[in-house]
Amino acid sequence: MSTTRRTFLRHVAVAPTAAAASIAGQPAWAALQSNNLDAPAPAHPDLVALSSLLRDATGERKAALDTMEWLVAEWRHRWPLAPDGITLPGGGGSGSDNEVDLGGRPVVRPGEARGRRLRNVETLATLAENMAASVDRTRNEKERARRQAAADRYSRDLRDGVEYYREIERIKEASGVRGIDARVKAADREITRLCKEIMAFPVQSLACLAIKAEAVETWIEANSYDLGEYNDIFGWPVFFARDILTIANGGAA
Repeated sequence: MSTTRRTFLRHVAVAPTAAAASIAGQPAWAALQSNNLDAPAPAHPDLVALSSLLRDATGERKAALDTMEWLVAEWRHRWPLAPDGITLPGGGGSGSDNEVDLGGRPVVRPGEARGRRLRNVETLATLAENMAASVDRTRNEKERARRQAAADRYSRDLRDGVEYYREIERIKEASGVRGIDARVKAADREITRLCKEIMAFPVQSLACLAIKAEAVETWIEANSYDLGEYNDIFGWPVFFARDILTIANGGAA
């Protein structure tokens, strides 16, 4: 009979038992035979239960995200673009000052490669106040006129910003998106909690290891990583988890 990777891993798992049996005066082969290597060892029932709960939490997260997608589409025509005067280039990253849609995703305008960042009301007010004060300190008429024009522009940006932020808060309240966002975050917390429990559970078989590998992929996917693009150290756990799942399913890693 040929030795598959699954059989090999089970041999490795029982090797300490075989060695102990040999030391005790019993043949190692008998110890190996008693482990019935051709029958896959099942996962621990408690770990299976945790895995089931993890899949439930993943399903709840997906359902909440689907509802979020529906809300975003339903309210898209009412969601305003930020006025140009309160935006800055260089958005689209993980910063909290990105211009986003109702679902919290960066807005990329037609013809632009990246999203924009937003000035908040406090920043807009500071700019307007500082420029207005600089007008009073200026004696040169030409410079005074230039600064007055800038002060007027900053004051207009402040009014536009206040109106913009008020409107998006009104839409968030009317759409019920905060409740859906709370569902997503609650599911994320539950996924993290269950993954921590699964990863802390002692491995007793390849089936247990496969459940842990599935938990790794589930957690990373829930935390918005691109599973297919990680080629550096951050991707190693993903690739390792996939290899374990491949072997557990009878394929080659």
